Amino acid sequence: MRNLLRDKLANVDMILTAVVAAIVFAISIAIVYAVLGGMDYTTYDSAIGGVNTTPAANASTNLISNLNTFYNLGPIYIVVIAAVGIIAAVLMVRGQR
Repeated sequence: MRNLLRDKLANVDMILTAVVAAIVFAISIAIVYAVLGGMDYTTYDSAIGGVNTTPAANASTNLISNLNTFYNLGPIYIVVIAAVGIIAAVLMVRGQR
């Protein structure tokens, strides 16, 4: 464990990972919701099912609900990765006295 705390590159890489994850999240939000918003579910529903059925619309509603959960929990992942890198850097600096 001590050898990992003294690795300066690992600490920087952890923080860089958090930055990259934040950029990927920001870009993916725009892409995912643009794609889901641009779909014509009424056409899909009429092609899939019969009268008064909406399987595509139901599936998209569930998918958007799950994506909301994912994008709500994603920032916690970014904060944890950044915190691990910062804490390791602080512990490394503290141990160099």
